[in-house]
Amino acid sequence: MLKANDYNSTRKNQILLGSAIVLSLILCGELAIRAYSFDVEALTNHTGKYLPDFSSRFDKVRIGIEYLGLNIIYIVWLIINKNKNKKRDITFIKILRNSSFFLLIAFISYPITTDINLYVHYGLMDLNGINPFINPASTFTSKLSSFLVWKQTSTYGPISQIFFIVSAAFVAITPSLGIYVFKLICLLFHILNTYLIWRQLKNSPQKNNVTIAYLVSPILLFEQVTNAHIDVLISTILITLIICLKNHNYIAATVTVWIGFLIKTLPIIWLPLIFVYLIKQQRWKSLFSAICISVVIIFAVYIIALPTVEAWESLLNPGVGNKVNGSLYALLTQVLHFKILNFSPSFQQTIFSIFKPIILFPFLVCYLVVLLKPYFKKNYSETNLSINIGWITLILFLFAAPWYCSWYSSVLLAVVALNIHSKRFVITSIVFSTTSTVAYYLIQSFPPFNVVTVIPTLALILFWFRRDIQAQKRIVAN
Repeated sequence: MLKANDYNSTRKNQILLGSAIVLSLILCGELAIRAYSFDVEALTNHTGKYLPDFSSRFDKVRIGIEYLGLNIIYIVWLIINKNKNKKRDITFIKILRNSSFFLLIAFISYPITTDINLYVHYGLMDLNGINPFINPASTFTSKLSSFLVWKQTSTYGPISQIFFIVSAAFVAITPSLGIYVFKLICLLFHILNTYLIWRQLKNSPQKNNVTIAYLVSPILLFEQVTNAHIDVLISTILITLIICLKNHNYIAATVTVWIGFLIKTLPIIWLPLIFVYLIKQQRWKSLFSAICISVVIIFAVYIIALPTVEAWESLLNPGVGNKVNGSLYALLTQVLHFKILNFSPSFQQTIFSIFKPIILFPFLVCYLVVLLKPYFKKNYSETNLSINIGWITLILFLFAAPWYCSWYSSVLLAVVALNIHSKRFVITSIVFSTTSTVAYYLIQSFPPFNVVTVIPTLALILFWFRRDIQAQKRIVAN
């Protein structure tokens, strides 16, 4: 019976692997065709207007279906192999070698989004002596100008800019080379992230499964390698931060957060959580050192890269302004725009201004609760802190990010990998990241897509909350 089960499991894995390889090749080919047609149109576009990535909804939906298929195969594979490899000691090199096909396909596939063009363009600005934090992208013309959607000042920190400059140095040969140099950087960081997870889980029976699952995750490969979003570096920061916290290295944790802020602004929300934890633990020397280091870093960045208030404001992404995307705010906007309701623009704006702080309120409450949690939980450890950093990030995306893009949530999987025992956070993060990224590429062009992105995760959080309330009632009743 055992041998029969092993045979059936192997057979299923072979079928899943074959299906994943075929779908990956098809998706890679689709992206190559899309890249060629988009590049030809962009290069011949003399109007300066934004060109849609896809000429028709059908083209984007077809690619979305292929991407959805890969995620379904991945989830089925996770379920089938959840108890496999627990006792085997597999080296990281072997894991890397066995996953090399999917890593290579992710690297070869051309980006479906245009953010990477903006990254390299900012690098070219710096190479030409133009500060991208003060001067908008539109003030400089490069070989990538035809491909830019956003033409504002840079919203990415000075450390990100270093990688942009390295990639931009190769644009002189050909723009595609500059893009693939940045993609190579993202691939190497994804491998580094997986290696750090593998090292940190050295004593866990789930080490092999979690490492493999993280390395070949369709979401991570597609968002952080194929589309080469800067969020791969934020994943590195999150992993490093959690490792520092679990090793009680609070100074290194503080420096890590600031390095993350100088990549993308998100990590700054984690710093107060660390400071409050240090206060609760009465680690006054570490707290004082962390504050001093923070002041020094701010001053150094002011002198070197961000010399004006406007330059610092650029990191807050002022370009999106009152725009909404993929969020509860976007869902509210779509409801107000229903033709059946026939609301006037002024009334729509009034209703939106009323509901906007109401949507934000749950995040503020959750942040305050998590911030003070060390004082209410007797055995509040660094592991609790790392999980709560993940929760706060997820709640931020859900309630406090009017302009939400699907790749933001990919960073949550780093926290999942290092806290696989936290069932609620693991399930909620996987549901949120999967539904949001699949919805973005599958049905973004259809207005109700925000429901698919937001509602499942919101329903799951409410389910957890309801269970907690019922548990408390049973305790009181007994």
